[in-house]
Amino acid sequence: MAATDMNVIKSWKKTALFVCASVLLILSLPRNSAFHYEFQKGREWMSEDIITPFDFPIYKTADELSADRRKITETYKPYFQYYASVEQQQLSMFSSFMETQVEQKYSHEKNILLNLLRDAYRRYIVQKSDIPPIFAGRPQLVVSVIKNNIYEDYPITELFTPDEAYEYIYLQFGKNADAAARQHIFSKIDLHGYLQANITFDEAVTNKIKEQLVDNISITKGIVPAGTKLIAKGETINSKNIEILESFKKEYMNVGFMGSLQLVLLGQILLVIICLLQLYLMLKWYQPEIFNRTQNIAFILLLIAVAVFGSIQVIKSDINIYFVPLTLVPIYVGTFFRSRTAIFIYITIIMLVFIYAPNSFEFAFVSLAAGIISVSQFRTWYRRGRLFIAIGLIFLFYALSYVAVCLIKDGSFEDINLRTLIIFGINVILVLFGCQLIYVFEKIFGFLSNSTLMELSDTNRVLLRQLAEKAPGTFQHSMQVANLAEEVMRQISGETLLVRVGALYHDIGKIANPEYFIENQQIAGSSIHEHLSPEESARIIIRHVEDGVILAKKHNLPNKIIDFIRTHHAKSSTRYFLSKYREQHPDAVDFSTFSYPGPNPYYKELAVLMMADSIEAASRSLQTITTESISDLVERIISYQIANGYLNDCDLTFNELTLAKEIFKAKLKNIYHARIEYPQNQI
Repeated sequence: MAATDMNVIKSWKKTALFVCASVLLILSLPRNSAFHYEFQKGREWMSEDIITPFDFPIYKTADELSADRRKITETYKPYFQYYASVEQQQLSMFSSFMETQVEQKYSHEKNILLNLLRDAYRRYIVQKSDIPPIFAGRPQLVVSVIKNNIYEDYPITELFTPDEAYEYIYLQFGKNADAAARQHIFSKIDLHGYLQANITFDEAVTNKIKEQLVDNISITKGIVPAGTKLIAKGETINSKNIEILESFKKEYMNVGFMGSLQLVLLGQILLVIICLLQLYLMLKWYQPEIFNRTQNIAFILLLIAVAVFGSIQVIKSDINIYFVPLTLVPIYVGTFFRSRTAIFIYITIIMLVFIYAPNSFEFAFVSLAAGIISVSQFRTWYRRGRLFIAIGLIFLFYALSYVAVCLIKDGSFEDINLRTLIIFGINVILVLFGCQLIYVFEKIFGFLSNSTLMELSDTNRVLLRQLAEKAPGTFQHSMQVANLAEEVMRQISGETLLVRVGALYHDIGKIANPEYFIENQQIAGSSIHEHLSPEESARIIIRHVEDGVILAKKHNLPNKIIDFIRTHHAKSSTRYFLSKYREQHPDAVDFSTFSYPGPNPYYKELAVLMMADSIEAASRSLQTITTESISDLVERIISYQIANGYLNDCDLTFNELTLAKEIFKAKLKNIYHARIEYPQNQI
């Protein structure tokens, strides 16, 4: 398939991804209008007068609803099941015993005692242990007895325990019978044995009715009729205003919107298109190395869709928006791409969410403060202990920015909600655990994190050990290039670790034919190229790029590292062999035979490596090492690369290029500094 066809397919894939992301984002947004008023207690109402166009209820505050629930918990009554069979069985047994064991002359007393026992059961007997402790300290408690599916209420003081029933019967019997008869009868019968509980606590029914009471709590406490002025311009917002405005906002968001839902949908479509179009253009124009890979686009749009959808669902559920660990997005993006890309994507998410977020200004300011600090801190989070420092700083910026907004609005510490600070703590804990997904994303999307770069920079890895053993001169050259490129990237705020690793591996293709490269040839020996034609020599030299790519893929090096291998010579030519060929064939020159396949570097790390590689290699051929010769060398090489367009596709600025030249010159001076010549007899 032609390269043009491949580019068209890739372009369509990216467009399809943006369209799919737009549809998902639009579907995730609520199908009503956002409430466009901001208000805070103690502040002056700066908008126009609000006159409600519809009736709406005044909703109770969270504290009021909590008080209602607490009241139910403190006053709800227990339910007991009545068992008639217990009463019937005990009365029958008691009557039979009295007939057979107590003389007939005491028939009057027996009837009195039987009626007292019946009366005790009618007032209900319950075991003291069957009354839950939660009701024990409530002397005014009313209980409900379920008898024949009918609920009857009784003060708990009216109920008997078995001991209380015995005492009641004993005392009442004494009032209606003489002492001799009472003593005789009670000596014949153990009344305790006939006093059994005929009601028991029904926990299931009690909890069910308690839940019903809680569910039936009214969430409103009045009605505001249509046409009522809720607040006037210039009026100071007090607690009562807050209560009414919050109720109006809630009703407006639910059913009170008077505009066209079709126009709301149109506005949401425009919002999503604007945000994603900005992202599309930013990546295409300023981050081509990201834009050119479909996996990168898929990853970024996935993060945006999940973050926005999750945030909107939390807002719809009336859960605090700060529970959502949005700072994970810039951490993920900043780990694999540039910091400015991470910040831009994070701002895109904030733009899509903050319209629907409560206290949208506060949300936007606090979230941006925490997000920006997360990007700056997680660039080096792979270092020991750095992760927890970064998490602590995110929490600190969350808290400080929130406190700053509260102080600006209220001029007091009183309205700073400690619960919100606790939520910030939960948020950063979720961020801590969410960081573990970096390794998952790295494997799924083929990305490259700093942790992996640290592993790849270990010179004891197999591929680098082979380079050191088979091509020691190339290995030393790569180390010097790494030092040069890393110092430049540090000064121009680039990916220092990435360029160092890229430099270490950029020449691994020379492992295949190390003897054909001058840095690996014996100092006193003749060059192997003396026995080859210029075309053959050029093909072998150029082939080290292709060999390097093959070797890198065989050892599963990341694509970003392979990019350094492909581009470190750009589309330049092997000028020495081209010149030699021209001498032999002045009329017929096939430039493609002597040209590297490229491509040219397309981001600054690749460009800096290309410059460092050429400068370091050329510096070894300097006959005289002086400040002027080094400066001339650097200027000449970089000017040649600029003139031939090798730097046209990367994002190096003029200032960065100027700074890079100065750093190359300074580093080379340090490398080739003058040494004192010692006398022969002291060596």
